Amino acid sequence: MKKITIFISFVVFSMFFATGCSSDDIKKIDVYEMESFSAIKEDSLTSYTDSEEVSLVVKAFNNAKKEPGIVDIADPEYQVQIGEESYYLWIREEQGTIMNVNDTHTIYSLSKNSAEKVYDLLN
Repeated sequence: MKKITIFISFVVFSMFFATGCSSDDIKKIDVYEMESFSAIKEDSLTSYTDSEEVSLVVKAFNNAKKEPGIVDIADPEYQVQIGEESYYLWIREEQGTIMNVNDTHTIYSLSKNSAEKVYDLLN
Protein backbone atom coordinates (compact mmCIF):
# COMPACT_ATOMS: atom_id res chain seq x y z
CA MET A 1 0.00 0.00 0.00
CA LYS A 2 2.83 2.39 0.89
CA LYS A 3 4.51 1.78 -2.49
CA ILE A 4 1.29 2.62 -4.31
CA THR A 5 0.91 5.87 -2.36
CA ILE A 6 4.50 6.86 -3.14
CA PHE A 7 4.05 5.95 -6.80
CA ILE A 8 0.82 7.95 -7.10
CA SER A 9 2.46 10.95 -5.41
CA PHE A 10 5.36 10.72 -7.84
CA VAL A 11 3.03 10.52 -10.85
CA VAL A 12 0.98 13.50 -9.68
CA PHE A 13 4.12 15.61 -9.09
CA SER A 14 5.58 14.55 -12.44
CA MET A 15 2.37 15.46 -14.26
CA PHE A 16 2.26 18.84 -12.54
CA PHE A 17 5.91 19.56 -13.35
CA ALA A 18 5.62 18.27 -16.92
CA THR A 19 2.55 20.32 -17.69
CA GLY A 20 3.83 23.17 -15.58
CA CYS A 21 2.31 26.58 -15.84
CA SER A 22 1.07 27.96 -19.09
CA SER A 23 2.93 31.13 -19.96
CA ASP A 24 -0.51 32.62 -20.70
CA ASP A 25 -1.42 32.24 -17.02
CA ILE A 26 1.79 33.78 -15.70
CA LYS A 27 2.10 37.56 -15.97
CA LYS A 28 5.21 38.13 -13.85
CA ILE A 29 8.38 36.32 -12.85
CA ASP A 30 10.40 37.44 -9.85
CA VAL A 31 14.13 36.68 -9.74
CA TYR A 32 16.23 37.06 -6.61
CA GLU A 33 20.00 36.77 -6.38
CA MET A 34 21.01 34.30 -3.70
CA GLU A 35 23.78 34.27 -1.11
CA SER A 36 23.05 30.67 -0.11
CA PHE A 37 20.17 28.20 -0.14
CA SER A 38 18.60 30.05 2.77
CA ALA A 39 19.63 33.67 2.16
CA ILE A 40 18.48 36.05 -0.55
CA LYS A 41 20.75 39.01 -1.34
CA GLU A 42 19.27 42.23 -0.05
CA ASP A 43 17.61 44.44 -2.70
CA SER A 44 18.24 41.87 -5.43
CA LEU A 45 14.68 41.43 -6.73
CA THR A 46 14.20 41.84 -10.47
CA SER A 47 10.68 41.38 -11.84
CA TYR A 48 9.96 40.48 -15.46
CA THR A 49 6.54 41.35 -16.83
CA ASP A 50 7.17 41.43 -20.58
CA SER A 51 5.12 38.57 -22.04
CA GLU A 52 7.97 37.36 -24.27
CA GLU A 53 10.44 37.26 -21.37
CA VAL A 54 7.93 35.52 -19.11
CA SER A 55 7.13 32.98 -21.84
CA LEU A 56 10.83 32.33 -22.46
CA VAL A 57 11.49 31.47 -18.80
CA VAL A 58 8.31 29.42 -18.35
CA LYS A 59 9.03 27.36 -21.46
CA ALA A 60 12.67 26.83 -20.46
CA PHE A 61 11.66 25.59 -17.01
CA ASN A 62 8.77 23.43 -18.27
CA ASN A 63 11.05 21.71 -20.82
CA ALA A 64 13.91 21.01 -18.41
CA LYS A 65 14.97 17.36 -18.20
CA LYS A 66 15.14 15.48 -14.92
CA GLU A 67 18.66 14.34 -14.01
CA PRO A 68 19.26 10.98 -12.33
CA GLY A 69 21.21 10.49 -9.13
CA ILE A 70 21.69 12.11 -5.77
CA VAL A 71 21.95 15.88 -5.66
CA ASP A 72 24.99 17.53 -4.06
CA ILE A 73 25.26 21.00 -5.49
CA ALA A 74 26.69 24.43 -4.67
CA ASP A 75 24.54 27.27 -3.37
CA PRO A 76 22.16 28.60 -6.02
CA GLU A 77 22.81 31.80 -7.91
CA TYR A 78 19.13 32.74 -8.21
CA GLN A 79 15.69 31.95 -6.89
CA VAL A 80 12.93 32.28 -9.49
CA GLN A 81 9.28 32.70 -8.54
CA ILE A 82 6.89 31.58 -11.31
CA GLY A 83 3.30 31.83 -10.19
CA GLU A 84 2.93 29.65 -7.09
CA GLU A 85 6.14 27.71 -7.77
CA SER A 86 9.65 28.69 -6.73
CA TYR A 87 12.91 27.31 -8.13
CA TYR A 88 16.62 27.62 -7.47
CA LEU A 89 18.61 28.39 -10.61
CA TRP A 90 22.24 27.87 -11.56
CA ILE A 91 22.98 29.40 -14.96
CA ARG A 92 25.91 29.74 -17.35
CA GLU A 93 26.00 30.80 -21.01
CA GLU A 94 25.38 27.28 -22.30
CA GLN A 95 24.16 25.38 -19.24
CA GLY A 96 21.38 25.78 -16.73
CA THR A 97 20.11 23.76 -13.79
CA ILE A 98 16.93 24.24 -11.79
CA MET A 99 15.61 22.74 -8.57
CA ASN A 100 12.12 23.14 -7.14
CA VAL A 101 12.50 24.62 -3.64
CA ASN A 102 10.02 22.00 -2.41
CA ASP A 103 12.06 19.10 -3.84
CA THR A 104 15.73 19.70 -3.13
CA HIS A 105 16.67 16.11 -3.99
CA THR A 106 15.98 16.46 -7.72
CA ILE A 107 17.56 18.69 -10.35
CA TYR A 108 16.52 19.45 -13.91
CA SER A 109 18.75 20.59 -16.76
CA LEU A 110 17.78 23.29 -19.21
CA SER A 111 18.50 22.68 -22.87
CA LYS A 112 21.53 24.51 -24.25
CA ASN A 113 19.26 26.84 -26.24
CA SER A 114 17.06 27.61 -23.22
CA ALA A 115 20.10 28.15 -20.99
CA GLU A 116 21.53 30.67 -23.46
CA LYS A 117 18.25 32.61 -23.60
CA VAL A 118 17.75 32.65 -19.82
CA TYR A 119 21.40 33.61 -19.28
CA ASP A 120 21.07 36.51 -21.72
CA LEU A 121 17.88 37.67 -20.02
CA LEU A 122 19.45 37.70 -16.56
CA ASN A 123 22.74 39.29 -17.59
